[in-house]
Amino acid sequence: MKFSYTVLGGGVGLVTYLNKVYDWFEERLEIQAIADDITSKYVPPHVNIFYCLGGITLTCFLVQVATGFAMTFYYRPTVTEAFSSVQYIMTEANFGWLIRSVHRWSASMMVLMMILHVFRVYLTGGF
Repeated sequence: MKFSYTVLGGGVGLVTYLNKVYDWFEERLEIQAIADDITSKYVPPHVNIFYCLGGITLTCFLVQVATGFAMTFYYRPTVTEAFSSVQYIMTEANFGWLIRSVHRWSASMMVLMMILHVFRVYLTGGF
């Protein structure tokens, strides 16, 4: 996958540099061999995007684990401190609002994807 002059819109020096970087990675990681192996696998014609729902559910779960672990540094699960610790996460902790929001949305997406996955498995008889 060499870079070409027309793809990058000019800058011959940039193309040369990107080709050297690609060659460096290719020499060490054999990227082309891995790509050839992945693209040579047979995929049945009836498989579509809905077959990814189980993997998406797993990804949402892993995001839940990561963001939940990040929030354990600040959250205090006691009756007196729970609300104030969430308030601290949302207002004062670095990127706490983002971590909590990703945690919340990932939880909702995980439930939705799990329901869709169960329906897909049931409707296609994959059980």
